[in-house]
Amino acid sequence: MSDLHPALAAFAAQRTSEFTALVGIEFAAIERGSCTLRLPIGDKHFNSTKRVHGGVVFTLLDSAMGAAAFSVLEAHESTATIECKINYTRAVVGGELECTGKVVHAGTRTIVVDGEVWQEGALVAKCLGTFARL
Repeated sequence: MSDLHPALAAFAAQRTSEFTALVGIEFAAIERGSCTLRLPIGDKHFNSTKRVHGGVVFTLLDSAMGAAAFSVLEAHESTATIECKINYTRAVVGGELECTGKVVHAGTRTIVVDGEVWQEGALVAKCLGTFARL
């Protein structure tokens, strides 16, 4: 995060919550309309079948997409997830995930964001979400 513009680095620090810290999500890059996060996989991320829990992947997506939506808001606005559609394309058993959220459309009431999770050149999950302008 040290290579970010100071204003964006401050934004990234403000968007980190106790929950995202607990999960282990790290900011990689952020700019207006786009956010990239990383997640090194650890033992706490696995389900009973020794694969990364789908909720972990969704948390990563929702966090990156929410931060991308947040980056296009006015100073007095906030945002919340209205809905998301996710497709999981492969199981994850370790390593590191990279997730990017990109604003597709920023309207007056809602923001549509596309999200993808990748691991070593392979698509793990694809998501499309709608976020409210509050």
